[in-house]
Amino acid sequence: MKTVIMSFLLIFIAGCANHPVDCATGLIAWDDCLPGTKGYEIRQKSLKNLSDARAGKDSMDDAKCRSYGAEPGSDAYVNCRVQLGK
Repeated sequence: MKTVIMSFLLIFIAGCANHPVDCATGLIAWDDCLPGTKGYEIRQKSLKNLSDARAGKDSMDDAKCRSYGAEPGSDAYVNCRVQLGK
């Protein structure tokens, strides 16, 4: 009986290692969705949007610190960027 239960648990746990339905339908965009699946496409779009948002914030923070007269590489610039990053 223990062997049957252990076999069932092992099979059940192994089935959790992949998310074929979630990835195929895009229901949940897991990190390990394979290319060509809806979940993979959603995950890539999400990562691109995050990257674009960070780049936009970085650009705005740079412009703000420069408007204060701080030059990149100076202590004032670094302190400004640190304060804006909080």
